Amino acid sequence: MILSVLLEEFKKEPSFVLEGLLYDLACELKKIMEEKGVTKKELAERLGVSPAYITKIFSGYNISLKTVARILAALEADVKLTFVDREAQTKPKIEKNLIKLIDFKGIGDEGEIFSLAS
Repeated sequence: MILSVLLEEFKKEPSFVLEGLLYDLACELKKIMEEKGVTKKELAERLGVSPAYITKIFSGYNISLKTVARILAALEADVKLTFVDREAQTKPKIEKNLIKLIDFKGIGDEGEIFSLAS
């Protein structure tokens, strides 16, 4: 089976969606911490938890929404969720100027390059 087909099948699994949520959450929290100059140790102190627990959170530990709310309150930040319909997402378009930067010897004209890229 082709990898892209497998990936599309996995995207339908709740465990796949959960891992994506945990990853996105950790990335966004780290970004807020960096913007505010807050270390993991400082965040742990604000929450009254161990630094090891904070490390667990950022390594994909399944945390509750209540814990997320506590972290956001400690960072004085709010959250905005965006839900995206998978079917509505489209493939990224390749800019013609980017294609011109690449030397495609022996392939043909730009039209043929675009048909190969899609």
